[in-house]
Amino acid sequence: MSNGTGMLGRFFGSKPESNRDERDRRHHHEERTHEPPRPPEEDVPPHLRSFESIYRSARVPVSPCGVEELEKMIANPIIANAPPETKVIALKFALDREGHTIEEPKADAARKVKALDAYHGTLLQRADSLERRNAERFKEMEAERLEFIRRQEEEKERLVQEAQEAERQAREFEARLNAERQRLSELLRPFVGELDFNEADLDSVLSDVTPAPEPGSPTSVMVDPSVR
Repeated sequence: MSNGTGMLGRFFGSKPESNRDERDRRHHHEERTHEPPRPPEEDVPPHLRSFESIYRSARVPVSPCGVEELEKMIANPIIANAPPETKVIALKFALDREGHTIEEPKADAARKVKALDAYHGTLLQRADSLERRNAERFKEMEAERLEFIRRQEEEKERLVQEAQEAERQAREFEARLNAERQRLSELLRPFVGELDFNEADLDSVLSDVTPAPEPGSPTSVMVDPSVR
């Protein structure tokens, strides 16, 4: 059944449309109310996938008297304004006349709901899988963060120790320098008096010293005038 008109029309004695203008009017109305084309299923997020696509994937069989056919029959103008009890009686009678029972759309609905439940289960499994994946990744990220912090602390400690060692070496050399300054001062004291080797003393002493000739420079030679 492609729509609910034929079955109910036969039951209530309605005739197919013969007026061409009426058919054209309905055709244009259907064109205006036609839904825009849907994007390909692969471009649709899983939670927005069409039910029809899910039914196809689940291999739900097409019922000759499915629940959608029942829905069309209920919405048919022939019984649209009838009381609910009258609709039920009319629909059951129409189904019986065509060799169908209400159990067929009922079974069709059950199969479709079962397919949707199964698809929902796959979405839940996917969400659970991603949650477990994220939990593992978060553990790895936390371990990486702690390892990074540990290495940073080690690097900071190394830099601090390096600076402290340089300062210790400078102080140790200063002690040696002072000892050497004292030794040299005591060595020269009998000849030049007290010598502190401070900056002024060093500049004064060095200014009185004739610079030594550089290697390779000509030196003065005493020549005997009698030698020709």
